[in-house]
Amino acid sequence: MLAVLTLAPSVGLAEDKRLNPHDRDFSGHWELDYQRSDHPQEKIRSMYIQARSEAERLAERARNAGRYVDPRTFNFQSIIGLGQLSQEITKATVLDITQAGDHIVIRRNEDYALVCDFSDMGFKTNAVGTEGCAWQEDQLTFQVALPEGLKVFHRLSIAPDRSRLNIATTVMVDGLRYPFTLNRVFMPYEPGEGLYNCEYTIAKGTSCTLKGASE
Repeated sequence: MLAVLTLAPSVGLAEDKRLNPHDRDFSGHWELDYQRSDHPQEKIRSMYIQARSEAERLAERARNAGRYVDPRTFNFQSIIGLGQLSQEITKATVLDITQAGDHIVIRRNEDYALVCDFSDMGFKTNAVGTEGCAWQEDQLTFQVALPEGLKVFHRLSIAPDRSRLNIATTVMVDGLRYPFTLNRVFMPYEPGEGLYNCEYTIAKGTSCTLKGASE
C-alpha cells in the first residue's frame, strides 16, 4: 500500500511550489536515533499534564466570569488516544529513501511507503479521503485527511550536513482541541553497519540495543 501525507492548513503550512526539489536530498539509508527522538509515553504524559493544567485554568476563569464552559470543549483526555495512535504510526526504525529528479519514495520497515511525485504535487480527493504532498520552504510535507475527521501529517527536514533527518508526525481529529506531534530523528548508516540490533517479538514489539552493549 502506498500513501502520501502532509501538514494541513490548520497546522499552519501552505504549499510552496517555488522551492526546487533538488535543494533538499533525502535519499539514503537511515536508522532511528533513539536518544534524539521523542519517547512516546513521556510525550503523552507531558502533554496530558500541560493540557489538563490549561483546561483547569480556563475553566476557573470562566467560573470567575460567571460563564459556563462545557468541560468536553477541552478534550485533554484525547491526548492519550492520539499519542498512542502517533506511536503506532511512527513505529518504523529504518528508512530506505530513493529520490530522483521527479519523485521520492520513502520505504519504512513495518509500514507502507510514502511516495511523492514532484511533477504532480498538491492534494487530491480519492476513495480514502484527501491526500498529497508539497514543499514548504525546505521541508517536504505529506498529508492524508480521512472523511471521519482524522488527519495525519508528516513533515521531513534534513540537516545541511545530512547528519540527521527529522520526521515530525502530527495526528489530529476535527473537533478536538489538542493535536499530538512526535518527532523521530534518523541518522545515516550503511546497511549491515547500523548502531543498533533490533528484534521483533509479539510480546514486546520491536526492541533495540546498541551493538556491542551486551558483548
